Amino acid sequence: MVKRNGEWYAHFVLKKEIELIDEPETIIGVDLGEWNVATAIAISRQNPKPMGGRFWSGAKIREIRGKYVHIRRNLQRKKRLDLVKRFGHKEERMVNQQLHIIANEIVAYAKQFEKPVIAMEKLDGIRENMNGSAKLNRRLHAWSFRKLQNYVEYKANLEGIPVVYVNPKNTSKRCHRCGHVAQVNGREFRCPKCGLVYNRDLNSAINIVHALTRGMGWGSCEPPELPDEVLTQSQDGSGEAPSVRAG
Repeated sequence: MVKRNGEWYAHFVLKKEIELIDEPETIIGVDLGEWNVATAIAISRQNPKPMGGRFWSGAKIREIRGKYVHIRRNLQRKKRLDLVKRFGHKEERMVNQQLHIIANEIVAYAKQFEKPVIAMEKLDGIRENMNGSAKLNRRLHAWSFRKLQNYVEYKANLEGIPVVYVNPKNTSKRCHRCGHVAQVNGREFRCPKCGLVYNRDLNSAINIVHALTRGMGWGSCEPPELPDEVLTQSQDGSGEAPSVRAG
């Protein structure tokens, strides 16, 4: 029980028996990041061609975080530390609301495919390995990747969709077409070996799928083609297609 703004709220924990898909036909790779909070793409057992790529922008969450950074700084200058904690709780509630919206949309995206399973990176310990600038580390520490993964997992499980975690090694640096590992600069992945030019987040999402399918006997020796459809998910549901091409 919690009291908020003069009203009492009760939280109940419920259990529900769910039968998860045991023989998936489609793997949904979900890459999490700062610029795009989530990027998803699907690959089916019958066809190794990536399809239905989708982005969820991190602009709204960055806007909320940035706004409350300034509020906290002003309060600290005025020595109003009693209000810092209160505004911190409000910030987290607003971010959590955005994460719930995104998690719901990721699960809805997965449900459109036949017998889906969602694959994400196992990111345990990533914060401890941060070695960037103080500003970069502070920004990445505010990245709510694990919370979003938890939301996606329990919402997907309620729909009977399994969620699995894969080794994240080189998923952001490996060319999904030829397997070459290269450094990534900017928003595009450029492979110096095969000439592929691809959105970096989509490339990572495809590599997450491949990390799972390698042990499942899926796919072929042929390089995957470009996805059929790529959309950026926005608040109004409209889409915008980024540039992806092969050299």
